[in-house]
Amino acid sequence: MYNMSPSAAGRGRTAVPASTLGYLRRVYLYFAGGIAAAIAGALVALYSGAPVAAGEGVSVPPVVAFAIEHWVIGLIVYFGAFMAASALRHRPGLNVAALGAYTFVMGLYLAPMLFFAQLMASQGQTLDASPVRDAFLLTGAAFTGLSGYVLITRKDFSFLGAALSMGIWVILGAMLLAIFVHSAALQLAIASVGVLLFCGYILYDTSRILHERDDDPVGAALRLFLDVVNLFVFLVRILSSQRDR
Repeated sequence: MYNMSPSAAGRGRTAVPASTLGYLRRVYLYFAGGIAAAIAGALVALYSGAPVAAGEGVSVPPVVAFAIEHWVIGLIVYFGAFMAASALRHRPGLNVAALGAYTFVMGLYLAPMLFFAQLMASQGQTLDASPVRDAFLLTGAAFTGLSGYVLITRKDFSFLGAALSMGIWVILGAMLLAIFVHSAALQLAIASVGVLLFCGYILYDTSRILHERDDDPVGAALRLFLDVVNLFVFLVRILSSQRDR
């Protein structure tokens, strides 16, 4: 519990210690840097190099084409970068570099999905005319609103932990089922539940940062980054769902 300051006591609200404010600034600085690195990675993948023909009048950026053709390599690089960022998060200097490298790789890794979502949208096949842009805006609005709510009200959402952990397993099981059951309705349901799940994770992880500070700003920023990226991915999937004919 925080001690009441004289000014805060008159308003019936607890004061946030200066050390906590400094910790929050570091977490959100690293988080913002990670988002910027991911955007840079996606832009490099989508706009660098001369496009290569992929049949039927479709040209694909070379990095995207490589990622599709060599998806196993991409998966290994992605998980390697994630493991490095997780393992080095307590190593001063290296932790920030590892976080930046992982988030940049995340941008590269997401580029094929973003490319094909926008390609389908340009052909009028999606629910939304610009699913990537609108998913980005919705994600930013949701993150700002949810995080702002926790930071302003200072509510403790740690009680969500068990339910969210179970939700992850439900989502993973449903995604595994979707590999064998090709259903647009199932895919849309999974994406919708995923949006709710990672909105919950934003509340939960922001609350952890505020109430359970463990002097691990890079780790906290990494958790927030994963929450936001997963929310963004599920929103893209919803907005790029095929339009009913």
